[in-house]
Amino acid sequence: MSISRDSLMTLQAYSLSRRAQRQQMISHRRRRSLTLGPCMRLQFEDELTIRYQIQEVLHAGRAAHAEAIDDEIGTYAHLVPDGSNWKATLQIEIPDAAERGRALPLLNEAAHRLYVDVERQPRMFALANEDQPDGHRARPSAVHFLRFQFPESLRAALLRGATATLGCAHDHYAFRRVIPPATIERLRRDLVLATHRLDKPFERAAERTTDSTC
Repeated sequence: MSISRDSLMTLQAYSLSRRAQRQQMISHRRRRSLTLGPCMRLQFEDELTIRYQIQEVLHAGRAAHAEAIDDEIGTYAHLVPDGSNWKATLQIEIPDAAERGRALPLLNEAAHRLYVDVERQPRMFALANEDQPDGHRARPSAVHFLRFQFPESLRAALLRGATATLGCAHDHYAFRRVIPPATIERLRRDLVLATHRLDKPFERAAERTTDSTC
């Protein structure tokens, strides 16, 4: 795992570059986000999105001591793909509160039936909420954490350029869509190596901000 205490920015350095980081992250997340049907949005995570999340939590809590930093790394770092999977945060988006109360139990079950289809490969279902004993099944939630774990044959097919479809196999939310070429090209990078090189804009932005204030 390349997110460690020493690899994060200090609170002061992050505060100086936070505005630039936020604008960059909005664009980065948009390129790694997919809607499925009218109510589901998947944010495919990578090291950059998780690093940003950790920095934001530490910034909000003004937490600079080692124990707090390690706790946040432990909470979020497992959401970084390791070269054999895609990891995503699923958000169920229903603005109306009354409708949300009616639909959330059903969509909570549908969250456990998401899959990826790759041509000439067996369907791969996501694993949902692995860090919770009941996987959220007993407690309807609008947020779920997914892992699409690919066997080597499916991973290799994706890296060769195979197209992929994202879908849901629940009877009451049977939506599917082809993953757009630009999006799947970015997701293929998550499968190249567990130790793929990360371009770290945090450090560059901090350097630019520091230079401009000297």
